[in-house]
Amino acid sequence: MRNKQARQTRIRELLFERVIDTHENLAAVLHELNIEVSQSTLSKDLRELGVVRVPQADGGFRYTLPDSKATLRDRHILERELQDYLIQAEQAANMVVVKTVSGHAQSVCESIDRIGWDEVVGTIAGENTIFVAAHSNEGAANILAHLSAICGD
Repeated sequence: MRNKQARQTRIRELLFERVIDTHENLAAVLHELNIEVSQSTLSKDLRELGVVRVPQADGGFRYTLPDSKATLRDRHILERELQDYLIQAEQAANMVVVKTVSGHAQSVCESIDRIGWDEVVGTIAGENTIFVAAHSNEGAANILAHLSAICGD
């Protein structure tokens, strides 16, 4: 596990430091750093990190990480938590009040924190209720839209 974590950390750093546009180029840079990785492992790393290819102004592409530090695993955990435990979510001014199955508010809250939505200022959870604070009413509406999109509502 340590090798995987170290490799993924280095991939994150490289994507911030350099313009990398293909698996082959990324594999070559990793090789220069004495990090050997198969094509399938590299693909899995990129998928788990949530790396996407975005167009550049010059017409090329580059790999980049999502704005948040959330990984694909974090997104899957949030999906599962919401689908399994969310009862209701509603906006109250610049807050979203999330109701969960009793005893699951903490885990859902942690998943929301880890996903790193820009609109979220902070969260607090009790036994079955989470308060998600946003900067504005519009931000709270966006949070509610995120939650609805994940739950398929």
